[in-house]
Amino acid sequence: MRTGAWSRYGAEPAPPDPGEEIFADFSTSMGDFTVRLDDARAPRAVASFVGLATGEKAWMDPQGNVWSNRPFYDQSIFHRVVKSAGAGIAVQGGGVARITTDTNGVVSTNFSNAGYRMPDAVSNGLAHSNGVISMANSGPNTDGSQFFITTTNVPGWDGGYTVFGHVTDGMETVRSIAAVSVQGAGSRPVEDVHLHQVVIRREGPAAGNFDLSAQGVPVVESGGLRLASAGTNVQFQIELEEQSQTLFRQSEDLTAWEQEDLGYHTNAAFWLEGTLPKAELGDTAFFHVSRVRFPIPLTAPASLRGRSFTFWWETDPPILYEVIFAENRWVQGQYRVTRGEDAPVLGAVFIGDEWYRYPYSARLVFFDDSGKEYDFALRFDPGAVTNRFTGNWRTGAGAWNPVGGTFIAE
Repeated sequence: MRTGAWSRYGAEPAPPDPGEEIFADFSTSMGDFTVRLDDARAPRAVASFVGLATGEKAWMDPQGNVWSNRPFYDQSIFHRVVKSAGAGIAVQGGGVARITTDTNGVVSTNFSNAGYRMPDAVSNGLAHSNGVISMANSGPNTDGSQFFITTTNVPGWDGGYTVFGHVTDGMETVRSIAAVSVQGAGSRPVEDVHLHQVVIRREGPAAGNFDLSAQGVPVVESGGLRLASAGTNVQFQIELEEQSQTLFRQSEDLTAWEQEDLGYHTNAAFWLEGTLPKAELGDTAFFHVSRVRFPIPLTAPASLRGRSFTFWWETDPPILYEVIFAENRWVQGQYRVTRGEDAPVLGAVFIGDEWYRYPYSARLVFFDDSGKEYDFALRFDPGAVTNRFTGNWRTGAGAWNPVGGTFIAE
């Protein structure tokens, strides 16, 4: 689990009214339990969870297949139990297995989300007390389908994850899952704990009127595709919608798919055109376009080229780190660092920086001529100018040092 502390953004919504509630009934291989979902203080997380649980919301598997009217959580597993000093403090589920084989033949199993990332609500006023359900994530503003349930108070997680409900019945089942043995030094249970089904219950008119489609949850769907034969080629047109991510997929047998991520598109919709040689397609070829549309406009910049970042490190003494990345990736950038009341130190940022863009966050990795490497997770909250960052820095191959604070990107 990642930890951190974020500042609050805006006023906290009121808690849900008694009698106007949404419940999730979990049926597992180790017993049942019930969670009350807080749609007032975590509406986006609740809408995503409810839509996936009921099948009202379409989702995407690791191969890019789009599934509609198919409950996402049914027949999944709790793939992670977080231990502290030998005791289980949280159980995690909500992932779809993704099996990969590396060049050495080593097979690995990881668990992916439902094909989308969305802004978190880590400052909604809900704490990680015993028995809450919270969104797992891979960094700031990367909420998806995975969740975890605590079995003790974990205040160090406050501000790092979106709490969106609490267990109202069957907590002994959650504690039993948290007590299972895990594999070696890892966190996956030795024997799979199955999540058979999640049933959603809405009690009261307000709960019944909670609109899943109005909470800013990304929409997974099949995209527009046109194909035509043109001599020795196949011509194609792929629809790129405004505020979307598009995958172009190709298969010979409808079982194994190759996919190309066409990235995030923020401009007006248009049709992307291209050709494929028939000789390379074989006797049979199938094509499909998968798409994620984002109701909340994307906020993370497409690139860091030509951009400047000002980081205020929350250290003692405070550090101001200003960096400019050149327009040309083969040209060094510049930095200026000020520690407390000391005079600024200027230097160069080496070629070889890395920028990983997500819808509402990014990861930045770079080196400067002081011998330091930086690895930052940047959140880009919708409508915010100043945002939070967390990450690490190190000198050479030394130990990593955690750091966090605020930043502005220009």
